[in-house]
Amino acid sequence: MTKKMISWLACMAVFLFTQYSCVHDEIYSSSDPDSKEYRSKSLWKEDEKYIKKVMKIYNEHEKDIKKSSGIPDWDYAMSMGKYDESFMAVPIVENGKVVNTLVCGRFDSKVYFRYENSESNNSFFQGIMFGKYTRYKTGPENNVNSYTQKGIVCITNSISMWYPNNESNPDAGGHWETNYYTNCYSFLDYSSPGWEDNGGGGYDYGDGGDGNNDPNNPDNQNPCEKTRNIVNNPQVKDSLNSLRNYAQNASKKTERGFQQLKSGTLVSGNVNGNNQMYFGIGSSSLGTVHTHQPGTIGIFAPQDIVTFLHIVREQDANDLGNAYSGTVSSVGTYFISFTGTASDLPPAMTDAEEAIYVNNLVIDYIDFTKLLLKKEGKGFKQNLSTSGLEKLFNYLLNNMGLNGKITLIKEQDGNTSTIEFNPDGTPKVSNPC
Repeated sequence: MTKKMISWLACMAVFLFTQYSCVHDEIYSSSDPDSKEYRSKSLWKEDEKYIKKVMKIYNEHEKDIKKSSGIPDWDYAMSMGKYDESFMAVPIVENGKVVNTLVCGRFDSKVYFRYENSESNNSFFQGIMFGKYTRYKTGPENNVNSYTQKGIVCITNSISMWYPNNESNPDAGGHWETNYYTNCYSFLDYSSPGWEDNGGGGYDYGDGGDGNNDPNNPDNQNPCEKTRNIVNNPQVKDSLNSLRNYAQNASKKTERGFQQLKSGTLVSGNVNGNNQMYFGIGSSSLGTVHTHQPGTIGIFAPQDIVTFLHIVREQDANDLGNAYSGTVSSVGTYFISFTGTASDLPPAMTDAEEAIYVNNLVIDYIDFTKLLLKKEGKGFKQNLSTSGLEKLFNYLLNNMGLNGKITLIKEQDGNTSTIEFNPDGTPKVSNPC
């Protein structure tokens, strides 16, 4: 009706503005929601392969997924600028009105559905599908991976539509209205137990594109990526910078450090009489970072590794790799991550047994340090080179039977790199992850 009143001349006038588009005849009529055939009526390019596969999964499992009145109008499904078979949103329509939006995210080979319950996102689709506008201009589709915010992916989209003041005379003036679509999501949003109230998920997707490698999904992380996420956490980052400044001060002889709990809270460590950090490792522990002051070894010592193994034992059996430990010195910042299984952990010891074990490790550690210093033409009071320190660490791991079970990672100038070793124990050239 209204669309037939739009004159050919008006459409030609709009054509002169390249960022504007004349509304297609079909824009005012919704597709039949019951139809199984998909014909995109979106105003953007869409990941149609993904939309069709998600539509098929939904139809097969609708009784499990559907938790809202209304019917998905798949012709208006949108992938919001993502073309790697990883995300889409579809409006839910009831009695000619968008009453909800259903989104589907893919993580590896599984897809997860979720109802958004967002009035603003409903309005975004409502305007496109049922608005009596005569022209429109689309905003950029933006999707950003934010590794400092627990692996959140944020998607935004916008559209501005021109509504005539008088539908019977569309050339007599009007106004613009802009609607926005926004969605920030992560793997945890979809997979957490409390999510089931809003939809259904975990359905097999089959072969597809790259999908999402969310930093919150441990199965998708290597030790370097995990460490990068840790050091980019704003709270940890501030504490690390403070420790770096402290570690440069030669007049400060006492170590300083913090422990991160599984809740995310940072707790300062205490120093015992032997100038060793004490953190009180327990079931809530996730990781620790401490300084090695000038004049001491600038990498992990035997006691540091043993303390780290205590933290590893406090993790769930499937999440041992979440534990971490870090050292900060004037030489650099190093982290370690456990890559083995529970069976690779050394047997638990009594305090007395552990003290003897650590003492023996320290004797060998000092002897090998002297040997490396001699090879570098240095005396015992001098500092090993970076390569020498990393070779010393590799020797310690071999001595503890943990080579290949603990990964060394270096953080420097905003770059996080895995340190790998040649058969002779020398470090390879590393690349940032």
